[in-house]
Amino acid sequence: MPKEACNAIEWEAEIFGFLKQSHISDKNVRRLQTLSGSGDARIAELALIVIEVAKVKPYKRRRLKMLARERGDLLEALEKTGLIEAHHC
Repeated sequence: MPKEACNAIEWEAEIFGFLKQSHISDKNVRRLQTLSGSGDARIAELALIVIEVAKVKPYKRRRLKMLARERGDLLEALEKTGLIEAHHC
């Protein structure tokens, strides 16, 4: 498998992992900012979505409920990209 494909798989798993955590830290956000500059459009998109989630609600508790109430667009982006599945783990 090409190195770029392996990296993309690894980075996607890393991004999904940030949503599984109880708190998306400032260090996590810095890493996501690095990933948002990726040449892979999917990785960049996922990173930008999780950065926005971290800005709005960095703690996992009641995150989806708050997003549904106040940021339906962001919740829709989580659903569209499959990131919402990571939240339930």
